[in-house]
Amino acid sequence: MGREIEIKFPVDNEEKLVSRLLALGAQKMSEGLEHNIVFDNGDIRKRGILLRLRKTPSGKNVLTIKTTIRKKEFKEANEIEIEVSDFAKAKEILTGLGYEIWWIYEKEKTKYVLGGTAIDIDRLPFGKFMEIEGSEAGIRSAIAKLGLDTKKGIKETYLELYQKYCKDKGIDEMENLVFWKKAKRTF
Repeated sequence: MGREIEIKFPVDNEEKLVSRLLALGAQKMSEGLEHNIVFDNGDIRKRGILLRLRKTPSGKNVLTIKTTIRKKEFKEANEIEIEVSDFAKAKEILTGLGYEIWWIYEKEKTKYVLGGTAIDIDRLPFGKFMEIEGSEAGIRSAIAKLGLDTKKGIKETYLELYQKYCKDKGIDEMENLVFWKKAKRTF
């Protein structure tokens, strides 16, 4: 089981952030729409387990099971991921096993690497965020190079941030978080 360590920051000026990343020597790895389906069977979410099927901008399909273990300086989670060759068939297998689609969310993602640490700029319908993921030392180094304050970092998941957004805006029923007009596709 792998360990995921990450922290997010809100992005106010994406152009300035990208310029800073490139000036620091970050390499752009991919860009595009990321599609995520979160599954539940009435039990796993109650136990704090995320079961997700993801289609990445680079064309990979990834099945993930994740449990958050700590939210102190950074968010840490135990994570197991496998690449699957066929997104639609993987979804069919999961629903055939009794899992239901609980939530769908999309991100317009640009992925960079800075000194071995992943830095993603994620654009969601409710805001822009930079996610820094890697080792604790790598994350601290990226934060220092970017002149950020760890105390202003966000440790919540996008689901938790979206739930807070809906509550703040008086939205009673949380909907799927998708860019329907961005592309024609079937799920």
